[in-house]
Amino acid sequence: MEKVEIDQALENDFVATFIRELIPGILHNFANPLNGIMGRSKLLQRRIDDHVRKLEELYPEASLNLKNDLLKIQSDIRSVANESESFFEMFRDVSGKFYALAAKGEDNINLSQLLNAEMRFANFYLDFKHEVRKEVDLDQDIPEFRGKTADLSMAFWRLIRFAMNQALASDNRQFSLTTSHDADCVNVTIRYSGVAMPEEAISDTLEFLDGGINGMRTFSVDHGVVLALVVLNRYSARVMIDAEAQENLLSISLPYQGRGKRNELKFK
Repeated sequence: MEKVEIDQALENDFVATFIRELIPGILHNFANPLNGIMGRSKLLQRRIDDHVRKLEELYPEASLNLKNDLLKIQSDIRSVANESESFFEMFRDVSGKFYALAAKGEDNINLSQLLNAEMRFANFYLDFKHEVRKEVDLDQDIPEFRGKTADLSMAFWRLIRFAMNQALASDNRQFSLTTSHDADCVNVTIRYSGVAMPEEAISDTLEFLDGGINGMRTFSVDHGVVLALVVLNRYSARVMIDAEAQENLLSISLPYQGRGKRNELKFK
C-alpha cells in the first residue's frame, strides 16, 4: 500500500468520525469556558458600575479626579462583555449547524428558522459575507412540517453554496433568499446573479427528478446541486428553475398538506 493511500485512508477515518463524534465533544468543551467568560464579564460590568456609583457618592472629589480613568475602565469592561456576546453568537451559529447535521430521526421543521441558521452559517464564507449583496426575507408565520433536519440542512446548504459561488463569479454579485407559504406548500426562492445554467442540462435534471431518466448520468449542472434536489425530492418537492441573462431563480415548494406538483423549467 502506497504512502499516499495510507495517508488518505487515515484521513478518511478521521473525517468519518468528525461530525457525529468529534464535533459534539469539541462544542461541549468550548461551551463551558465560553459561558463562564460571558457570565463573569457581565458580573464584572455590574460590579464596576456599582463601585463607580459608590465612589461618586462617598468621595466625589476623588471620583472627579479619577473620572477619565473610571470611564475608560467602564468602557473596556463593556467592550469585553459585548465581544463575548458576539463570540457566543458565532459559536451558536457553528454549533447549530453541526448539531443539525448530527440530528437523527424526524422533527417538526420550521423552514424559515432552518434557513436563517443556514444563512448565519454562510457568513463564515468570508467572500460571501463581504463581497455579495444579500437580501433575506423570511416568512415568520410559515407552517411546520415533518422532516429530517440533517437532510434539509445539508440539501439547502448545498443549494445556497452553489448560488453563492455563482454570484461571486458574476459582475453584479447579488443573492436573495425568501420563504413564503400558501394553502399547500412552504416555498423557498433563491435568486442569484451569474451565467444561466444550460437549458438541456436542467431539463435532464428535472426529468431525472421526475423519474424519467433511469440511473444517474453525467450532468453539466453541478453534481452537488443534483444530489441536493434528490434529497428534497423525498419530500415531494416541486422544483422550478427560471433563467434569465443576468439572474437565475431556483424555487422549491415543499408540501405540508396534500401532494407536491410537477417540476418546472422556464427560460426567458
